[in-house]
Amino acid sequence: MTDTTVLIAGAGPAGLSMAILLGRLGLDSIVVERRSGINPHPRARSVNVRTAELMRQWDVLDEIEAASLPLPWTEQFVYCETLAGTEIGRVITGVQPVVDGVELSPAPWLLTSQDRIEEILLRRLAGMDGVQICWDTELVEVTQGDEQVTAEVRGPSGTRHLTARWLVGADGAASSVRRSLDIEMDGIASFGTMINCQFYADLGPWTDHRPAALYWTTSPARNVFQKIDTDNRWLCQLNYDPSMHRAEDFNTEVAAEWIRRSIGPDLPEDFDLRVTDVIPWAMSSTVAERFRDGRVFLIGDAAHQLPPTGGFGMNTAVQDAHNLAWKFAAVAGGQAGEGLLDTYESERAPVAQYNADRSRENSRSVGRIRRLVESGTATVEQKREALRASTQYGNWLGMDLGLRYDEGCLIPDGTEPPQVDDPVSEYVPTARPGHRAPHVPIDLDGATSTLDLYDTQFVLLCGADFDIAVAADGAEAGAKASLGSAGADPAPRVLRLCADLDDPGGAIAAAYGIGQMGAVLVRPDGHVAWRDPQATATAAMTALGSLLRR
Repeated sequence: MTDTTVLIAGAGPAGLSMAILLGRLGLDSIVVERRSGINPHPRARSVNVRTAELMRQWDVLDEIEAASLPLPWTEQFVYCETLAGTEIGRVITGVQPVVDGVELSPAPWLLTSQDRIEEILLRRLAGMDGVQICWDTELVEVTQGDEQVTAEVRGPSGTRHLTARWLVGADGAASSVRRSLDIEMDGIASFGTMINCQFYADLGPWTDHRPAALYWTTSPARNVFQKIDTDNRWLCQLNYDPSMHRAEDFNTEVAAEWIRRSIGPDLPEDFDLRVTDVIPWAMSSTVAERFRDGRVFLIGDAAHQLPPTGGFGMNTAVQDAHNLAWKFAAVAGGQAGEGLLDTYESERAPVAQYNADRSRENSRSVGRIRRLVESGTATVEQKREALRASTQYGNWLGMDLGLRYDEGCLIPDGTEPPQVDDPVSEYVPTARPGHRAPHVPIDLDGATSTLDLYDTQFVLLCGADFDIAVAADGAEAGAKASLGSAGADPAPRVLRLCADLDDPGGAIAAAYGIGQMGAVLVRPDGHVAWRDPQATATAAMTALGSLLRR
């Protein structure tokens, strides 16, 4: 007997998302967090479209949107010498999921702050049974057996041992879970030294006429400004040289002086700027050598540390949890073998590496722009060219919605991925196995997008002429299993187009590449697992069995 099914170390976005997902799937969990509560520092700020889609499923997207900046603040990046000084140029962003008038998602790209996101996720958890959060509790040591994992934790009442079927390390870059397993990080560590500064000031005279997601400055201080909310709360990241300055020298007064220099030299005497906290950190681009060790799994910053240029750190973390939670439920419920859990690493590790590499490229793009300006010899055309070369940073819709798994819990159908000139910025919907299933507007029992169909169980989406007769083994392959509000259902939900789901004009059949006779099997996490344009019910059920019985 264990204390819980899943023990989660860490109550950041990754750990809280995992607890929500498990609760929605009917699994109990205990979350241990060494902090006493939410960190009030903004930290991560970008909620990309795929993450917003998940939060929409969890019924928290409306709150996230209400806490986010208005849309105009997401539409460009501004590069300047100082906020009040010479503007170098702007990069128009292409991150919202509407391209040439075509809606590619029911959710937007949002800018808010991690502390607000954590507050909202905690409120969502408060209404769920089977989830316990232990604050001021530190994980000390991990031991594993054949059937369970045991964690020694130290909290307000002393040291105790918690047992679970699985342990998830969501405890950040300095993960004690990862260290206890001697898992190394591969990549480039500490290639940039930064100070995060949360401050309050009215920067409207230099920003309101050109709202932007980011304001990059060069000399005399290499900083980046990020508006947090409409109450004059800002985040500034100071980029300092450790050979000239020490992190411990940056108290709130020193940080305020650096920020003032980046705003401009001639600030009004009564200009009010208040720095509330400073956090030193090192920028890294690293991925864990393995994401699983027996019954222990790493997600989020415990598994990968991404440069902040692109905002993919928190998003990759939340999507790690989304990939793993339904697999826990399938194994715990007896619908899948333990081998299904191996697909977590084979699917997510390549995504983490790709996101880390692209984020580091973004960082290098910013560095090239700054060096050109600071050289004092660059021509206007050279500066413009550097800006044009940086446009992947701020235009990553393909990287966001086009992410795919090449191996794992999927059966390839022999097709090639859509060909695009730039896979980072360009997204072409496809239902090729491994890809995120396409969004198509629908109207079915409150669901308004095909994405609403993929949640707690597999879905078999069939063409209008697909034969859902009794399969060869006598089992009703086309069982109309309802989509449960909680718990993992072993049967797929079967939806035949034009019978169970209206498809005027054949938009869904075309987007999913199944025509009238085919079928596509979509996983609970919304990724396509199998597709056949000339499918049979027997083939579909055989495919599902082979995917789960590993």
